[in-house]
Amino acid sequence: MDFSLPQMFGVLAVNTLIAAFLSAIGVGHSFAGNFVVSQCIGLCIYAGCLAGTRWAATPRGKALAMVLAVPLGAAAGVGLATLLLGNRSRDWLGAMAWQSLLIGLLFGTAISALFYLRSRMDQLEAELKERALREALAEKERVGAQLRMLQAQIEPHFLFNTLANLSVLIRSDPERAERLLGDLIAWLRATLQRTREADSTLGDEIELLRRYLDILGLRLGPRLRCAFDVPDELLARPFPLLLLQPLVENAITHGIEPQVGGGELRIAATLADGRLLITVADTGAGLRENGTGTGFGLENVRQRLRALFGEAARLDVRANEGRGVVARLEIPA
Repeated sequence: MDFSLPQMFGVLAVNTLIAAFLSAIGVGHSFAGNFVVSQCIGLCIYAGCLAGTRWAATPRGKALAMVLAVPLGAAAGVGLATLLLGNRSRDWLGAMAWQSLLIGLLFGTAISALFYLRSRMDQLEAELKERALREALAEKERVGAQLRMLQAQIEPHFLFNTLANLSVLIRSDPERAERLLGDLIAWLRATLQRTREADSTLGDEIELLRRYLDILGLRLGPRLRCAFDVPDELLARPFPLLLLQPLVENAITHGIEPQVGGGELRIAATLADGRLLITVADTGAGLRENGTGTGFGLENVRQRLRALFGEAARLDVRANEGRGVVARLEIPA
């Protein structure tokens, strides 16, 4: 229990009520005398409770301090009131004074019990907050580990495909293989730099996507046509790193690449009603007959969304108007 002005005012108010009650039932000879005595007893008991709970190190010690503070504080209060009242204390120290002292002790015991319960409630509340904080930190670490694992699954998936293509190009087109290797090194360097940073933005994601598409452009050539429609004011928005790449890779691998004439990939972003809406649309082969937007990359994205935003984010994959597939990603802005 720590000292506070509202607590002190509460003690003074209760002491005043006790003095009024004693005067109303005829104890003592005046309200002023009862007021002085009541304040002395109440404040001494309060001071004893405050000192005892502050110095006691254990809950049992605090309880003992509360018990001892009542009689000791009452005795000290009577002595202090006697000094303050002087000759008038003789009237109060008559037969009725002991009734007043008894009532004061009862009130003091009640006040001490209330203070003790308040102190225990504050202690339990602090323990609950500390426990909740530990659980929140543990949950944050668990989610962080899950996100790192999911992100780590994306990079090898793309890397192995690129290295396989590089192996083919080394024999058939060494010049393009050299350019592909240079772009791959630049993409890896940018990815490593971004993953070491605590925060990432939509601009970081778009930059990595451009490097990623440069790599695929060397392999697909004019069959891959890309367009970005992302307003500059959205580039600084916080955004999970490598969240869009699986959607782009899925659109190219299953939509554009199987077609002889290739197709167009369009990435757009808008902000509406506090939600960030991003679409990855292609004019490729479209969804398979039994396709429902499932697969390794899409499932990875959905798991990361659940870990980061719970039910507040959504990924919807459906047939594009006219031809191809469109993936709509919606997250809190």
